[in-house]
Amino acid sequence: MSAVSSYPLERSPIALKEASAETTPQPDLAPEAVEMHINPQTVQLGQPFSLHVTLKHPKHFRFEMPTLPGNLSFDVLSKTRSRKDDAQESTTTFSFQMAAFELGTLELPQFQFEITTPTQMGSFTLPKNTISVVTAHAQTPSQLEDVRPPAPVFIPSYTVLYWGAAVVAIALAFLLLRMWLRQRKKAPPIVPERPLADRTKEALNALRAQALPAQGKTREYYFMLSEIIRGYVGELHQFDALESTTTEFLASLQQLHSTQLPIKALAQFSYESDFIKYAKGNADIAKCDIDWEFAYQLVDNTSPTDEPSTVDACHAQPPFP
Repeated sequence: MSAVSSYPLERSPIALKEASAETTPQPDLAPEAVEMHINPQTVQLGQPFSLHVTLKHPKHFRFEMPTLPGNLSFDVLSKTRSRKDDAQESTTTFSFQMAAFELGTLELPQFQFEITTPTQMGSFTLPKNTISVVTAHAQTPSQLEDVRPPAPVFIPSYTVLYWGAAVVAIALAFLLLRMWLRQRKKAPPIVPERPLADRTKEALNALRAQALPAQGKTREYYFMLSEIIRGYVGELHQFDALESTTTEFLASLQQLHSTQLPIKALAQFSYESDFIKYAKGNADIAKCDIDWEFAYQLVDNTSPTDEPSTVDACHAQPPFP
């Protein structure tokens, strides 16, 4: 609900602030009529409500936004002002959005407006008005409920669920353990890794058996031969030779403190193989056979002595057809 209050004002003395120090009496400053509109008239605690103040006054009057008085019972959320000028008079409307934080019938703050004219200054205090503030659960005091007696509160028990979850967890753990034991029994025995020299020689023998140079596949042959040599050298000295460029590969060899590797021969092979692989250089079968022998001798001369070789007998193979 909303309430509208009209206050036709009589010309009564008001505190004036003279613009000059003259003692000549000046006419009183006050609006001709005041209307206050409160919506709603009854609000809940903390619920916003609006207060609209409409002042009708002569056109040469100007009403300034009032200074808000300190009041802990109310909070002004927002405020606006608008003015409308007619032929004979003017109307200034102030709108306030407010909220109350005390219960009961409260008296609204008496806002004090500053009035200015071309020759005078004064003030005008808003007439008194009230608003009803109730709780959020009752609109009127008759709707308030008495304190209820104590009531039993049901507290659920999850003991059975806890025991059930524990049983399921134990059964699942037993099942997983049983499956793991079965897989462990079926797991094949771990075969120790064969010596590096044996694996490298087998790769060289497999490459030679393909007879790629005789098929005109010299580039493919040198790609595979270079990869076998780099893989052997990288694993022997623990660095990534396969992913290195030729420059990086040779730089890594130069950093080795003690090695039996023929670094100059490896550098010559690397440059020649790069020329064949990337620049489409030519290499006859005899050249391919010489480089293959170089790789085989490299393994024989640099492989660790504590690794027994089982592939030496495969070295005696016929040359390329």
